[in-house]
Amino acid sequence: MKSNKNKEDNEKLKVFIKKYISPEKNKLVFLVLMIFGGTFIKNINPYLYGKMLDSISSSNMEYLIKLIVIYFVVTIFTTLLGIYEDYLGQTLSFKVSKSVQKNMFDKIIRLKTKVYDKYDTGEFMYRLNGDSDEIVSFCINVITSFLHIGVNIAISLYFVFKISTQLTSVAVFYIPASFAVTFLSRKYFKELAKRRKEYNDKYYSFQNEIFSNNTGIKSYMLEDSMNEKFKNFISRDFKILKRSIFLNNTVDILNNLITVISSLYVIYLSAILIRSNLLTIGTMVSFNTYINNLFSSISEVLKLNISKQNVIICLNRVNEIMSKSSEKRETPGNNFSLKNINFEGNEIYFRYSEKDKPVLNNFSFEISSFGFYGFVGKNGCGKSTIAKLLVKLYDVEYGELKLNGESYKDIPKEKLRRNITYVQKEDFFFDDTVLNNIKFGNPVARDEEVIEMCKKVDLDEYINTLPQKYETVIGEGASILSSGQKQKLSIARALLRNTKIYIFDEVTANLDGKSEKLIISVLKELSKNSVVIFISHKVSSIIESDEIFLIDEGIVAERGSHNYLIQNSKLYCELFKNIDLNIREKVT
Repeated sequence: MKSNKNKEDNEKLKVFIKKYISPEKNKLVFLVLMIFGGTFIKNINPYLYGKMLDSISSSNMEYLIKLIVIYFVVTIFTTLLGIYEDYLGQTLSFKVSKSVQKNMFDKIIRLKTKVYDKYDTGEFMYRLNGDSDEIVSFCINVITSFLHIGVNIAISLYFVFKISTQLTSVAVFYIPASFAVTFLSRKYFKELAKRRKEYNDKYYSFQNEIFSNNTGIKSYMLEDSMNEKFKNFISRDFKILKRSIFLNNTVDILNNLITVISSLYVIYLSAILIRSNLLTIGTMVSFNTYINNLFSSISEVLKLNISKQNVIICLNRVNEIMSKSSEKRETPGNNFSLKNINFEGNEIYFRYSEKDKPVLNNFSFEISSFGFYGFVGKNGCGKSTIAKLLVKLYDVEYGELKLNGESYKDIPKEKLRRNITYVQKEDFFFDDTVLNNIKFGNPVARDEEVIEMCKKVDLDEYINTLPQKYETVIGEGASILSSGQKQKLSIARALLRNTKIYIFDEVTANLDGKSEKLIISVLKELSKNSVVIFISHKVSSIIESDEIFLIDEGIVAERGSHNYLIQNSKLYCELFKNIDLNIREKVT
């Protein structure tokens, strides 16, 4: 069973190497050849050093000077070669690592929303940055070390056998003992690596939560509570660290004990051979250097095997992401007919996961002309879910959605999203200028068009008070803007897209009465030549709707104008009364 698992792990590594490292094979081969040459030349030094000691013993100064010059030249050459090897190795690792990260990043941002929701931000961050780097570093290290270690072992074995076959018998003890220690410890290293990765995922997710919600933490005075949680993370980290230290130290102690026993054996046996005139001091020093090189090379092989346990965990985590279903890149095709828009939903059934109860159950609706359409209902009734289905962030489980008679299943996402503008309550903003944040809606729009849209939503005057006006950087999450200004900016960006279908989800929630009235009038004007779907809890926002869909328990319970529903729907009246009694009194 374990053998099959090892074969499977090795196959995964081979696939990874073939996909990401093989494209750089020319540079890799050159690097390996350099390492081979450097290692081969460097291994001459112990032999030269031994000869220098023997020259000193025999007082052969002329030969000693020649050896010193050769030793100096070889050392300088291998040092310079090592510097270049290091440069080449690091640049190669960087390129391969960024290639992996680029593919992973593309995969993550294209994951189906249903899959994306299952992961914490910290999991994505650590897998993208930490795991990918560790895999690449290990693979390149294995490839480059393979020849380097092989040459070291071959040369060391050649010289130790040449110097003394009797002393070489130490390897009979050292090699099996070292392999036994590694074999017995590797499963513990693998378990520890898994615990470390799981901890890092949660740790980075916690950090992201804290730094993204700093204002809320301050307002609820949660600093002490968050500090306690952070201390708990540190405590867990320390426990993992202690286990890691204990495991590493145990393995190191055992390996050092094996090395010490082997070295003492060499010294004892060397003394006997020197006493019998079968060995000189110089050759003993050379042998000791080569046997230590042999031990060191074997130790590197064993360390790579231990590192592999961690890398396999990393590789499984990366492959888990890369194997998930993502949104397919489809050909957008022709645009929809712009003369009219017809939305149709027939008996839609949807839930976010198999464990959840359905959010929409037998949900049906129809929008057959341009206009301003309000979707209203209690919290959790499915309003925002409808919006996400309409822009195909999720697929319906049962039932059917149609647009202009065409089934959603047959409409490419790119084609759909090119024609639908979806604005959420908490929209996205980048750490960029005001101008660029609005131009994301339409990158080819002229600056004058941007200004015009900002004037429509009453944002232009404020922007002109900023230090660099439209070129002012708004900070991460638009930190320099108020919540209301953020919503205005989102609406301006949406208007700039100039599509025929708009979906606004709670976009006036943070606006004052005057601003809300202005935005509604802008959207009403927009709805003369487009479909505007407006989702809101605020009745003041949906009173002007041409038609209101009242949603309750996953279905359209009632539909009609505000006046019709207020007179004919008890459910709407109750909802209306609870939301805004003052407006109800004015209307009635």
